[in-house]
Amino acid sequence: MECDIQILMDNYQLKEGTFLYGLVEEATFHEAYFWNYYNAQIEINKQTINKSLDRELTKIVHWVHKRIHDLLLCHFIETNVYSIAKLPESKLIYFTERLDFMMEGYFGNFVMSEKQFGDDIKNPNYPELYKN
Repeated sequence: MECDIQILMDNYQLKEGTFLYGLVEEATFHEAYFWNYYNAQIEINKQTINKSLDRELTKIVHWVHKRIHDLLLCHFIETNVYSIAKLPESKLIYFTERLDFMMEGYFGNFVMSEKQFGDDIKNPNYPELYKN
């Protein structure tokens, strides 16, 4: 879990090569970075099921999630100059669905199975789930 927490912390600290850094500093949606962040958070969720949540970790988990959603929202505000390059707008609902279930699982003590999401977007950690 240490590696997964480090990925979360790197996003929190806006380190180059992370999903949140890409959104904030480059205004670019890097799908590979998304999956790196998402899968790390899912692993954290798995390790914290039925355990008392660490307040500091929870603050960071929430902050990163909120910041991602805020930036995605800003992209769609017409009067805002912020625009995200490579944003998969036609599939954005599937990415935000993953993020939302990820957070619900963190607080609700569950992890959604990748099988339940379908193949509209493909998690690279589970290639066996998708048709060729």
